[in-house]
Amino acid sequence: MKALSENTTQLAFGKNDDVPLTSEEQKICEEWTSGKAEEMMKVDATDERLLEYVGLYDKLERKQAEVWESIEAAHSLTQSTQTEIPVMQQPTARIGKRTWMHAAAVLTGSIVGVYALYQFINTDKNSVVPAQGIPVAKRSIEPGRTRAVLTLADNSQVDLETLPAGMVAHQGQMEISKTANNQILYKTSDNKAGAKDLTNTLTTPNGGEYKVTLADGSTVLLNAGSSLKYSTAFNGTDRVVELTGEGYFEVAPDKTKPFHVMANGTEVKVLGTKFNVKSYNTDKQVTATLVSGAVAIQHGSLASNIKPNQQAIVAGDNITIGNKSSNEMSQVLAWKNGLINLEGESVQSILEQIKRWYNVDTKIEAGTPETTNILTGTVERSQPLPKVLELLNTNLSVRFTLEGYTVVAKNKK
Repeated sequence: MKALSENTTQLAFGKNDDVPLTSEEQKICEEWTSGKAEEMMKVDATDERLLEYVGLYDKLERKQAEVWESIEAAHSLTQSTQTEIPVMQQPTARIGKRTWMHAAAVLTGSIVGVYALYQFINTDKNSVVPAQGIPVAKRSIEPGRTRAVLTLADNSQVDLETLPAGMVAHQGQMEISKTANNQILYKTSDNKAGAKDLTNTLTTPNGGEYKVTLADGSTVLLNAGSSLKYSTAFNGTDRVVELTGEGYFEVAPDKTKPFHVMANGTEVKVLGTKFNVKSYNTDKQVTATLVSGAVAIQHGSLASNIKPNQQAIVAGDNITIGNKSSNEMSQVLAWKNGLINLEGESVQSILEQIKRWYNVDTKIEAGTPETTNILTGTVERSQPLPKVLELLNTNLSVRFTLEGYTVVAKNKK
């Protein structure tokens, strides 16, 4: 095989328009456009320079938007002869366009072919190549959105995401409707009492949230990976709901009919108030945080009351009450305000938030610090996952990477 010029890897010139090509750079471009480079690219799986060729692909992928049409057009010509080729995303960096206009179209066919070859070789279980040398195509993992499934009293299920606004179902005298802003609303069809008391369940998957207005006027916003089981009419002496996961409650006042939230063996009793309850199975505890009003917490024989800006944590056979500053309250309620809280969170907690909202898997490698020490504040949940990971990686101790559909936390070395 012909020797590859040492200067070939300098194709990522990145020159500005006002900087001319050197004679060496011009020679390189001629080498590519003459077809010599294509001959050089005939490599086998054991060639030690294979990763160097793949590195060329990686450099090309990061180049400016001005030449992308040329690259994309050339790439399309290879589709009939190539096996499956990873999707490349349009570069966003803007640098001088002239240099790459000389070689981009020719480069694409050759380098993408090398990358496809590398991918094929890497699938061979007998061929081992360091993972850090592989340019990974960026995946578009979008944030969560408003979606949920409603299970009616007859166990039939309604996908609320695909359902248009309007009437969802009739259950006796109770009307269930979906509003234009993607919430569900319960009310009696004649605005009078007497509706039959049935049980419904609202479930949000990972990557979803939803808000419901119950028959008494109370509202509940469910976080991702949660469910709420409730009566459609609250005809009894109490208003009782069952929560799994996390929900923010704004309970309509009714002194004659207390409101009870049952969560993993813990009861939160209120008359009319605003509060947050978190009870994911992975947490192994129930956390109730009071915004306004008054709340009574009961777990078995244990009972305690909390006031606004206080938090009760039920773990095992203990109830711990603590005061919360305004900043700490904002951290607890970040999710309902469209934010991911980072401040004071462990690596495990941050990954759990990401797992639920972006519907991905997570993994913590051995030796990873429990906390990042430096991350503070919040990040908007509307951001695509790669943007969130970029922000997380500004810390000094833990690296967050996306491997397929798994976010991996590892120690920074």
